[in-house]
This record gives sequence, structure tokens and C-alpha cells, in this order.
Amino acid sequence: MALEKYKEKRSFDKTPEPVGGKSSEPGLVFVIQKHAASHLHYDFRLEMGGVLKSWAVPKGPSMDPAIKHLAMMVEDHPYDYKDFEGVIPEGNYGAGTVIIWDQGTYQPLEKVKTKKEAEKLLLKQLYSGSLKFSMHGKKLKGEFALVKTHGRGENSWLLIKHRDKYASESDITKKDKSVVSGKTLEKMAADPKAAKWKSNRSASGNRKTAANKVSEVSIKKESVSPIKRPTKNTGKKLKPLLNQTDEMQETSVDGHSLTFKHLSKLYWPKEGFTKRQLLNYYYEVSPFILPYLRNRPQSLNRFPNGIEGESFYHKDVTATAPDWVKQFPYRANGENKNFLVVEDAASILWMANMGAIEMNPWNSRIQTPDLPDWCIIDLDPSDSNTFNEVIKTALVTKEVLEELNVNAYPKTSGSTGLHIYIPLGAKYTYDESQMFAQIIATEVRNRLPSSTSIERMTNKRKGKIYVDFLQNRPKATLAAPYSVRPKPGATVSMPLRWEEIKKGLKMNQFTMQNALPQIRERADLFTPVLGKGIDMEKIIKAIK
Repeated sequence: MALEKYKEKRSFDKTPEPVGGKSSEPGLVFVIQKHAASHLHYDFRLEMGGVLKSWAVPKGPSMDPAIKHLAMMVEDHPYDYKDFEGVIPEGNYGAGTVIIWDQGTYQPLEKVKTKKEAEKLLLKQLYSGSLKFSMHGKKLKGEFALVKTHGRGENSWLLIKHRDKYASESDITKKDKSVVSGKTLEKMAADPKAAKWKSNRSASGNRKTAANKVSEVSIKKESVSPIKRPTKNTGKKLKPLLNQTDEMQETSVDGHSLTFKHLSKLYWPKEGFTKRQLLNYYYEVSPFILPYLRNRPQSLNRFPNGIEGESFYHKDVTATAPDWVKQFPYRANGENKNFLVVEDAASILWMANMGAIEMNPWNSRIQTPDLPDWCIIDLDPSDSNTFNEVIKTALVTKEVLEELNVNAYPKTSGSTGLHIYIPLGAKYTYDESQMFAQIIATEVRNRLPSSTSIERMTNKRKGKIYVDFLQNRPKATLAAPYSVRPKPGATVSMPLRWEEIKKGLKMNQFTMQNALPQIRERADLFTPVLGKGIDMEKIIKAIK
């Protein structure tokens, strides 16, 4: 019922705007869309009561508490509108170009325990004509208020910035690019894909979400949402986040407040490496590691007292993660639980602050949980194997893949082995990925029978290198590219060029101490892993 007015104004066989959608986020979201319609304005939308409560702000938001901007309340919009940017075609209501100028989470200023309590409080404030909330966006941060006015019409409100540490007299609207695509309104309008939309549904039908598509028996492989890939010059050079003296430091990252304690604790006692150094590394490497962690559930491998102390796996973060941390539900032992999902540098640092030395993401994203983005061949040596034998096995694996015209991308495990990734583009199931990896692993074993094994049981491998294809299964995790490992020397899992895999390569070439300059020099060798992916059917037909 809340969306009746919204639907009455639109013809969904002519406009790319979403019909509905339902929140699955642990917190309340907001979006601000810059909209070049008949008049330029900013659409200010707050998730509340299952929809996006919306205001049109002609002059846009301000970070200056002295400025009060008019905000006209308009019809509720569906939840999925938070992801919409593009061109609304001529002849349709609101025709013009839309970009996502800002997005993030928000919450009432009063303390509440649950999302449900937050919505109840905010709706009460809405109906009383005075909303007060804190925003955690890319551009808008800190406390704001929406206050209903009198004498300008019943839909007239004022958007006001509270005086806090984020307040500023500078014009925030000069930051004119989308926080999602990086495009200005002009570039979005010039994009032929955005401007020339054709309907793929009837006026009354909802477009299916990625989650719906995954659950179908027959998957349309071209329908999977693309991964945002890093460019060649991934990430700007960041300075260390934490100073070298204070034992406890509080700072804001991505709009979220984080408190770091016991920063001089030795995580690597023999080397003298501290928790502070680990946190600074993850902050500085975040532009490079994020593409391989974002939107992926994470199993925390925690070492709260360093690599020589006791460790444990921490999967359910329901009771421990702050409200702003994204979560993904699962059920175990008859209970509803939640994995942590990485969204930004702040969530990485929250994990590292909990003693999670390494980052262990799923092979698939929450949008397509049954469809991995890559297939992995894990070369795992025994104690009796040399690293030169691992190198030889990797090169034979490359040889097998090249014969099938398959491009693959290697990295050090950061421990004793090597990982080889094959891009799949989220087009195949875990079973299909594992089957393909088994074909490759079996051929490698056939070419190196004296030194490799594909036996799962350790006692059956007889001291040979395990060519592991079983990592290609739901919820399995491996150390991410650029992840630190809880190993002597604080080694890092480093993407490599194939020509680097030769006699003389050693694990300790890449550590938390020396990795960052090498990463910046290499740009990101692993980018193709997030790409289109192989044509598995064509390859298997060729093998047959």
C-alpha cells in the first residue's frame, strides 16, 4: 500500500526504475540521488517501515549547521531504489539522469538495541515532524535533522546539519561524482547503456533479484551482477592509520568509529611485530585487498595473543559485531547465526582488531552465494617436499591449462604452497567448479605421478604434494590475495607473474614488512580473476 502512489506515476515497461524490493541489511540504509530532471535536485531517501521515505532537496545537503535547506517530502520509494542510477527516458515521470551521489547507513541519535527498535523510534519522530539521526555515508557523516515547517505546505521540511566534528562550511555538493560508478551526471547521460534502456519485464512484474536467480533450478548465466574490478592503478597511497606511541587510539574509518587497544602487543614475538603494525598494514593495503573481500562472508581465524598463542575460528558474529557491520545469515545446530560480510576498510580493521591475522573470504559473493567467482587449484606440499617441487608442479599445472586455452593466475599461499586461480565469472555452480578442478588436478597427477597426489587422506599421499581441488565447495575459504598469514616472518599471500615462478622463489620474499612497495609497483596482477570467466562447456567438449 505504501508504494501505490509511486507505482501510479510510473510505466514499468518504459522505465528502468525498480518496482519493489525487501531489505536484508542488518542496519538502516540511506541513499541520496542527484537527479537532473526538469530541475536539478537531490533525492534524500531514508529506509523506514520497509520503504525509502523520500524528500526532494533542491539545493542539496549541506555540512554547514548555519544553512537550512528546504526538503519537500515526496512519495515513498521501493527499497531497491537505493541501487538505481541511470537515465529515466523522456515521457516518463521524473525523466532525466540519476546518479547515486551518496549512500550508507544511518541510525537515530537515541540508543536502541535492534533495527526494529530504530525504525519504530524514527517513524514516531517522522509523524511528530522532527527526525534526528546520525549518517554514516561516503560524503555525509555525523548528525542531521529533518524538521517539518509551517506556512510552506504540509510536505515542506528543512534539512539541517548539527554542529559536530564533521560540520564544515565547505560546499559538499562540489563532490559531484557517483559513489558507485564514479560518474558525473554528464558522463552518466552520455553512457549509451544508461540512456537506451529496454524493458525486460511487464508493467506489473518485479525484476528478479540476483538472489532469486540463484535459487532457480535453471540459472541464466549472463544475468549475474558484475564485480567491481580494480583498475591498473588500484588505490591511492595511504599513510599509516595509527601512530607509533599511543596504546589505545580511536579513529574514524569509512564513517565508522573504531577503537584500537593493546597496540604494542607482540603478534610475532620472535620478529617483534606488533598488533599496531598489522592494523597499519591492512589499512594501507585495503584498496588492493578489498575487491577480493567485498560482499563475501568471512570466517575469522583469531589469534588474540599472537601466532604463538591459542587460536580459534569465529564464524558467528551476531552478538559481537557492531551494528554497521554487514552480516549474512546461516543456520547451525538449530540456531540462526550470521557471518561477517566485508564491505569496506573499516570492516577489515574491525576483524584485524579482533586478532584475525588473515582474511579468509568465500569464493562466492552474497549476491550469488552458490556461484563461485573463481576455481582454485591449491598446491599443498608435505613436510618432505621442497618448494622447488611445488614450483615444478605449478608450472605443469600452467602447461595443462594452456593446452586448454585457459588463463590462470598464481599467488603464494603465504605458507608453504601456491594457489592457482581460474576466473569463472560466477556462471557455474560449486559442483561444476570442483569437477573442472578435479579434471585439471588429475591430469597434473598423471604427468607427475612420483611427486603429486590427489588423495584426500593424508596417509594415502605418501609424502607427495597434494593437488587439492576440494577447496571448490560452498563456505570453503582460502587466504585472500594480499592477506597476512599467521606464520613466522608475517608472510603475505602475494599474486605473482608466471615468470616469477622459478627456482629461487621463496615465501619470505613477501612479508608484512616489505609487501606494500611491491604491491604498488605491480599494480594488481590478480584483476583478471574478477573478470568474465572461462567457457567451461566449450573446454569440456574439447577435452572429450
